[in-house]
Amino acid sequence: MSSSGPSADSSHKVTNVNSSGDGPVSIGTTGDNTTIHMGDKRPPTRVPWLTASAWLVMTVTIGFLTFAVAQWPGGPRTQYVWFYVLTALAVLISGAAALYPRIRTDQPRDTAEQAGVTRQRRIVRTVLVATAALCLGGGALAWVDVDRTGEVAVELSITGRQPVGEKGGIVMVAMERPTPGDVRDKLRLTLAIRDEDQNAPTCVGKVTATITAVTPGVTPHTSEVPARSTVDFDLGGRVGAVEFAVAVRPETGCSMRLAQARGTLHDG
Repeated sequence: MSSSGPSADSSHKVTNVNSSGDGPVSIGTTGDNTTIHMGDKRPPTRVPWLTASAWLVMTVTIGFLTFAVAQWPGGPRTQYVWFYVLTALAVLISGAAALYPRIRTDQPRDTAEQAGVTRQRRIVRTVLVATAALCLGGGALAWVDVDRTGEVAVELSITGRQPVGEKGGIVMVAMERPTPGDVRDKLRLTLAIRDEDQNAPTCVGKVTATITAVTPGVTPHTSEVPARSTVDFDLGGRVGAVEFAVAVRPETGCSMRLAQARGTLHDG
C-alpha cells in the first residue's frame, strides 16, 4: 500500500536558498524560499580628523588674513606677491580638502575594491591638508619678512626759498624719525625738479643738482644728480631724523622748483 497525505508530499519539497552581501548573516523565509543576507561591512568613506584638519587650516588662514589686513605694514604692493599667492592657495586647497567628495556607496563594490578606493582618497585628502598647511606657513613667513625688512614709504618735508632762479639756490629735504618698526638700513631718495612756469619752454634737461647729507654718518656724503633722480643712501645705523641739502643749479633764464621728494626705507 502506498501512503498519501501531507507527510508524503513534504518529503518531495525543495527549499530555495539565496544569499547576498559580505557581512553578518541574517536568515529569513518567504514561502518555500530562504534568504540569507550578509550585512554591508564597507569601510568608512571619511576620516573625521582629516575633515577637521582641513577646516582648521582654513579657519586659521582666514584669521591670519584678518590680522594681516589690520596690521598692514605698507610699502609697495609688489613685495607682498608671495603673501598673496600662498594665502590664496591655502584657502583654496584647504577648502578642496574639506569638501572632498564621498565615495558613492550606491555603486556595488567588493570589500577589497572598496578598501582600495577609500585608502586612495584618504591619501589624497591628507596631501591636500598638508599642502594647505604649508602654504599657510609660507604666507605667514612672507608677511612677517615684509613687516620686519620690507620697504616702507616715509614722509619727507621740503623747505627753503623757491622757485630757484638762474643763480641757483639750496632747498632742504628732511625725513622725520621713523617709528621703531620702520627702521631700516638705507633710504632711497627720489627727487623731481620741475619748471616753475609750465607754459614756458622746459629747462628740466638743463638742470643739475647736488644732494649733500647734512646728517653725520650718512653715505654717500654728496651726489651729483639730474632734475629727476633716485639715490640710495646708507644711514649708517641711524634710527633718527635725516636731513639733506639740495643745491639746484638752473640754466640761464630758467626758474625751477623742487616739486617732489619721496623716500623709501629698505634693507636691500
